[in-house]
Amino acid sequence: MRKTFNAVLMELAKSDNKIFMLTADMGFSVVEPFTETFPDRFLNTGIAEQNTIGIAAGLALGGFKPFVYAMAPFALMRCYEQIRQDAAYMQINIKIIGSGGGFQNGHQGATHHTIEDFALARVLPNMIVCAPADPVEEKQLLEQCVNTESPVYMRIGKNNDPVIHNTNDVIKMGKAFSLEKGADLEIVTTGTITRRVLEWLPDLSRQGISAGVTVFPTLKPLDTQYLDGLIETGKKVIVAEEHSIIGGLGEAVCAYFGLKNAGNKIRRLGIQDAYFHDVGSQKYLLEKAGLWQAPVIKELF
Repeated sequence: MRKTFNAVLMELAKSDNKIFMLTADMGFSVVEPFTETFPDRFLNTGIAEQNTIGIAAGLALGGFKPFVYAMAPFALMRCYEQIRQDAAYMQINIKIIGSGGGFQNGHQGATHHTIEDFALARVLPNMIVCAPADPVEEKQLLEQCVNTESPVYMRIGKNNDPVIHNTNDVIKMGKAFSLEKGADLEIVTTGTITRRVLEWLPDLSRQGISAGVTVFPTLKPLDTQYLDGLIETGKKVIVAEEHSIIGGLGEAVCAYFGLKNAGNKIRRLGIQDAYFHDVGSQKYLLEKAGLWQAPVIKELF
């Protein structure tokens, strides 16, 4: 998805000379095509994310459309105050792209895990929060967000993230998308873990469960119209995400169901309120978190 980001931004920049890319000393072997094509619209600030946001704010106030590309664990957390004051408070056109969310940087330890970003971004007024599940969602979200007069945080995967959508699927910012239909259970998810959720379906079928899967490319604004329809079905609901169970999509959905006095049984599958001190692959860490294999439904409900 890093390559998709660079390719899409290059195409957008060809027709919009206000697009500017900043990176906090990362993206090498990915960003070179942009830097070579638009050398006057690229800046590597070094490992100085706070300064990066400040520079991006100045560019935005000067009429540019800055995209800040950084490693996901640092894209928000290292410069949170600057994002709050310079981007969200002033509601200016800064797009923050965090690469390698969740456990995708698992081999580098807990400092490089990104399990709090949805919560941090969602709580900021004026902030749009996106987590594309595959390159198809990523491309369309980037094309839509470039002219959105609000700050955007977008968590993307690394490379080799598989395509799960048909090429003609239409993704709209702020709208959920149904990937599979099911009669008994709806699994609501977001981001690159969606591919794992889809792989749960044969196992769930063997458990006698007909499960649907709906992906939320955008966590904020939340697609409450879809949730209203889901409430009407009365189906059981699981929210699965590669994020802490606190502050992410699961908490947002549960809060909305509570406000609506929904009768649906709902469960959250995510990372418990603890840091992982294990070092290993994304697969290894998702297994430790209980997010790799399909859940046993009779144990959840």
